[in-house]
Amino acid sequence: MSSTAFFIVKVTVSALIIAGVSELAKRMPSLGGLIAAMPLTTLLVLIWLYAETGDYQLAHTFTRSVLFAIVPTVFFFITALYLFKRGTSFIILLLVSFVVFLGAAAVHQWFLPDKLR
Repeated sequence: MSSTAFFIVKVTVSALIIAGVSELAKRMPSLGGLIAAMPLTTLLVLIWLYAETGDYQLAHTFTRSVLFAIVPTVFFFITALYLFKRGTSFIILLLVSFVVFLGAAAVHQWFLPDKLR
C-alpha cells in the first residue's frame, strides 16, 4: 500500500473512532467518557507506528513515553473539572485547562530523565 493510501486509511479510521465516541457520548455520557479515557489514541498510534516502521523498540519507547505523559494530562482534567464547577465559560475553561496542561507538560519534559526521552 502506498504511503498516501495508508495515510488516508489512518485518517479515516481515526476520524471514525473519534466521531463514533462523540456520538455515543451524546446518548450515554458515562460510557462515552469511559471509551474516550481508554488508550484509543495510543492504540491507534502504536498500530500505525509499528505497521509503518516494524520497529518494536520504537513502539516500546513510545508506550513508555505515554505512561509518563499521563501526569500532565491529569492536570488538564483537574483544572477542567474545577472550572466546570465554578461555571466558567466553556471556551475559557478549555483554554485555561490546556495552558495548565502545557505548563505541566513543560515541567514534565524538563525533569524527564534523558533515558526516558
